[in-house]
Amino acid sequence: MGFEPDRDRFFQYATFVTLGLTLVVCLCYALLFFNPRVNPIAALRPETPTPDLSIAELPATWTPTFTSTPTRTPTPTFTFTPTFTQTATPTDTETPTFIPTPTIFYIIVTGVPPTRAPTRRPVTAVPPAQPATQPARQPTAVPAPQFEFRLGRPVDAAPNCGTWYVAGTVYGDQTGASRVNGVLVRVWASGIEQGTDTTGSHSGRPGYWEWIFGHGTATTGEVAIVNPDGSLRSPKIPFTLTSDCNGGIQQNIIDFIRQ
Repeated sequence: MGFEPDRDRFFQYATFVTLGLTLVVCLCYALLFFNPRVNPIAALRPETPTPDLSIAELPATWTPTFTSTPTRTPTPTFTFTPTFTQTATPTDTETPTFIPTPTIFYIIVTGVPPTRAPTRRPVTAVPPAQPATQPARQPTAVPAPQFEFRLGRPVDAAPNCGTWYVAGTVYGDQTGASRVNGVLVRVWASGIEQGTDTTGSHSGRPGYWEWIFGHGTATTGEVAIVNPDGSLRSPKIPFTLTSDCNGGIQQNIIDFIRQ
């Protein structure tokens, strides 16, 4: 019975010793891990000679010598390639065609006068007939419009410092014996229609018409006889007015006559 407590005590001490040794070994490994220089066994290792690298250094003036290795180079083989030379082609020249001269043969018969054989003439090709060309059509002239009235005499342009106007008389025949009333006379100035006057409506003066402009008006215009629809019964007659009455033009007398 006394042997059992001693064995148990022995195992307890052995356990403590094992744990202590395990702890010491762990601490040694930890110390070597963090600081390898504390290894006491490293001092017992034989020294390893350090190679002197200066011996491998080459002098500054050392020049490497290359040993050439002979290489077999194939000898080139020359192949003859024929060269084609272009020969100029002679230009075709026109060769004249020899036309033999017809020979005249005579057959002499006794008692009969010689007869000349007819000469054969070459047959020439007849060119095809060309189609007849039609003459070009000439443009048809547009006839000038026929007016019922025309300018009776040249326009009488004169200075007049009192009134700037155009006026005139419409006659019914070539002699000027008759005058036409009720005719519409239209006036344009600077390309703008100014108005229309009726002949015979001015103080009982038969065939007379007039159109008065403002004082000092300078313009160019036209006068013509028109139908009620505005179509022309006479050509447009131009006139001119100037603002300066000293040597200028302030009145234009324009007479119309029936053709």
